[in-house]
Amino acid sequence: MAENSLGITVLIPTYNRAKVLGETLEALTRVDRAGLDCSIVVIDNNSSDNTHEVVAKYAAKLPLSYLKEVRPGKNCALNKALRECELKDIVVFTDDDVTPTQNWLQEIASSAKKRPEVAVFGGKVEVTWPDDKQPEWATPEWIMAFGFPRHHYAEEEAFYKTPDCPFGPNYWVRKTVFEKVPSFDETLGPRPKNRIQGDETFFVMNLREHGFEILYYPGAEVYHRILREGCTIPWLRRRAYTHGRGHVRLHGLHRRNIYRKNKVLWGMVLVVDELYSALRFLAGFMITDSKRNCEATVSAMMRFGELHETANQVFKRFVARNGSTKH
Repeated sequence: MAENSLGITVLIPTYNRAKVLGETLEALTRVDRAGLDCSIVVIDNNSSDNTHEVVAKYAAKLPLSYLKEVRPGKNCALNKALRECELKDIVVFTDDDVTPTQNWLQEIASSAKKRPEVAVFGGKVEVTWPDDKQPEWATPEWIMAFGFPRHHYAEEEAFYKTPDCPFGPNYWVRKTVFEKVPSFDETLGPRPKNRIQGDETFFVMNLREHGFEILYYPGAEVYHRILREGCTIPWLRRRAYTHGRGHVRLHGLHRRNIYRKNKVLWGMVLVVDELYSALRFLAGFMITDSKRNCEATVSAMMRFGELHETANQVFKRFVARNGSTKH
């Protein structure tokens, strides 16, 4: 390995998906690493399956290491890696259900060398479906973007416009960014219970607030494999709810302008919004056309998520304020 070779650390958090992870690690054995100083870290988020054995199987084929984080939550797992691993120049974040293209790491290295002034990058994410069949209800762009997620931000290299951000299966940063933003918010992201989406978005938004521009680099591409259990409308509705909760955490309370002016009126508006969303969900649930059913019920669930997380945040503020007053 040349002394001036670029160092790349790939972080893969995982939880109870040993078979899926094995397919990803197998795909990584076909990725070109020539001339690169690479390390791949699998962070096991306290799985109860044979994840550790799968990682051990690929230890001789890949520059692979294994960490275990017992606290639940993807961001807890990532933070453990950021604390305990000897990170190389470029840190790549991806998922346990992706298939990278053969030139993925070479393109990541190329992006860092070509654009030394840029510290945060996002790559292209394509989707592969079970049996190569995309459901009709999954064809709208907004469904694809939040639900699966497909990410084609631009045809060529382009800086992301605020508030746009890279997607979780494929983005990378220079190690130096952790001097400004050292960790992920552990209250966000995938977890066995109480999931709130928006983990990587919040992290990247934080980087942007610290002055980092974000470049979309489509040459580095991965394929996100959609699992059969994640290819149903009920699954998408659940995801929409967590997405709505995450939207509040990222962008503020639902109807926050009314909240600032008149909290009683705001409460009444929330009740009306809740009733309207319930009616829309029920009406959509009765539609037999799968595409229209999906769009109506999924958008209603997204709104439910926003409303319920808004109420949750306001309640927490009320408790905190009253608690501090008593003391």
